[in-house]
Amino acid sequence: MLSLNLQRIFKARGIEHPYRFLVKGGFVPFTAHKYKNNKVEQIRLDHIEQLCILLNCTPNEIFEWIPNDLLDDRMDHPLQSIRRRDKKIDINKMLSKLSIQKLEEVERMIAQVA
Repeated sequence: MLSLNLQRIFKARGIEHPYRFLVKGGFVPFTAHKYKNNKVEQIRLDHIEQLCILLNCTPNEIFEWIPNDLLDDRMDHPLQSIRRRDKKIDINKMLSKLSIQKLEEVERMIAQVA
């Protein structure tokens, strides 16, 4: 099943109040509530575009695919590219455990890719 997974991006972007963020970004409160709580049964194309602009991402990053049954779960299927198998990473928790020297190293690496 294809589903919208905004929680992952909200967390990655440090958005602590997704509802307010979405309303401020132009979504009506009813829609913002549905998107915040992953209660979406259908989504308009202009909303996908608006979400991607607000969150600085692509549609592939806001959708997640979970196979309905084992027959759908073929490794060669193109939907595998948006299947989330990776474990959830709490970057803040990881960074809080690093030494200052390691944090400076991370900062340099981020500066190189940014």
